[in-house]
Amino acid sequence: MFIDTHAHLNYPDILKNIDEILSRAIDAGIDAIIVPATSYQTSIEIVELVQKHKMLFAAVGIHPTELKDFDEAQLPKIEELAKENKVAAIGEIGLDYYWEPYDKELEISVLTEQLQIAKRTGLPVILHNRRSTEDLMRIVKSEYDVGKLKGQFHSFSAGLKEAKECIDMGFYISFTGNITYKPNEGTYTAYDIVRNTGAEHLLLETDTPYLPPVPYRGKQNEPSYLKYTAEKIAELKGIEVDELIRVTTENARKLYKL
Repeated sequence: MFIDTHAHLNYPDILKNIDEILSRAIDAGIDAIIVPATSYQTSIEIVELVQKHKMLFAAVGIHPTELKDFDEAQLPKIEELAKENKVAAIGEIGLDYYWEPYDKELEISVLTEQLQIAKRTGLPVILHNRRSTEDLMRIVKSEYDVGKLKGQFHSFSAGLKEAKECIDMGFYISFTGNITYKPNEGTYTAYDIVRNTGAEHLLLETDTPYLPPVPYRGKQNEPSYLKYTAEKIAELKGIEVDELIRVTTENARKLYKL
């Protein structure tokens, strides 16, 4: 059975078809799905959503691209939401230096405070990184506290050196459907990381509705497509896809206590 560790199922186009999407996920062998928030409001909505569907689990947090209307008072509210039933993580949090304009100081402050929330609540984090590798790695290392911080670098976009550093700290890494696309510089880096990373350090994700794998590129992604990403990763590692699924499912259950 698969676990999709990252699927944004709270978007309107998905919610109106949620029963069909989850039915297809079950038919494809998906056992559980983690739905990450991107803001305080979506954190509330997702906590409500996962109560309605047995296979769904929530992550609560504030994404770096969602800070336009940020209020410091939202952080203690996120910490309270983290105590709700079926909340498995703090996320999606991190840094993003791609979309301009951005406030680097504010992004770093909000990320740091949410990492501290994760340590206080004992929950893992789901980390976003876009063109911010140096700062993100520095902050995670400074908050690490010898294992008190744990989690997943989702849609991994750094290099092999950083992947090894993440793994040395006990973090997991994951790749989306773009690993199935026509090879380019970024894809070759991902290939190298997958080949040099044991399955015991990997997780599987779709990042629904984004980055659908081939043969669904150009369409809206959904959890039932996860098998195509898994097949590519298994191929790169030279192992059976069933073995990859078994190990990554164990990893997800261990990290997120599913």
